[in-house]
Amino acid sequence: MSLPRFHLPASSWTGPHLTLTCDEAAHCSRVMRKQPGDRIEVFDGAGRVAACEITHVSKSEVGARIISETCAQPFKAAIHLLPALIKAEPFEWLLEKAVELGAASIQPVITARTVIHLDAAQTEKKLAKWRRHMIESAKQCHTPFVTELKAPVAFSDSLSHPAALKLIPALSEHSRTLKQVPPATSVAVLIGPEGDFTPGEEHLARQAGFQPVTLGPLVLRAETAAITTLAILGHELR
Repeated sequence: MSLPRFHLPASSWTGPHLTLTCDEAAHCSRVMRKQPGDRIEVFDGAGRVAACEITHVSKSEVGARIISETCAQPFKAAIHLLPALIKAEPFEWLLEKAVELGAASIQPVITARTVIHLDAAQTEKKLAKWRRHMIESAKQCHTPFVTELKAPVAFSDSLSHPAALKLIPALSEHSRTLKQVPPATSVAVLIGPEGDFTPGEEHLARQAGFQPVTLGPLVLRAETAAITTLAILGHELR
């Protein structure tokens, strides 16, 4: 049986003794009722996982001693998703599944047909909520990595992504299948919103080096297209 897992950012790892605080400490001590002597796992979201023994529990923190640790290597192909910002429930589902499938990063994109508009304060609040959601997803599926979530950008800014290979799913007779894309160590995938990109946006993406790929003859929801692309690319390139 696997040990319960808790997240601690890499910046908070200090030698052989670790300290959980805030939500993670509360979940460990109050929800799971862990006590000194119990075993847990702690991970940093960047590949490092430690088996630990709890040494003390207080109202505000849980201390643990590292017994053993491992460090997973990143995937040989880093897949970066650039999904158009969509409604909350499907977008949170997209984030959850992207973590499970090992996306390297996600950066929401504001497009002409984006229906969700957030001001600066709302954006910060959403990002904090989404990051917590992604950490919970990583804990549940026991992946050692937490996908990086970046702040939303305008469509025009997303086009300058530095990935070696840039793709855009499109219903076009000239699109290649994902099995036909060349090997690459970094891939960026631009995913449209409900109603897809405008013709002008698709044209600009192609001019910026995004190659059209097909996901088959069916029209997919935005979140389905993102996760389908990620799953297939992960299988083909890793």
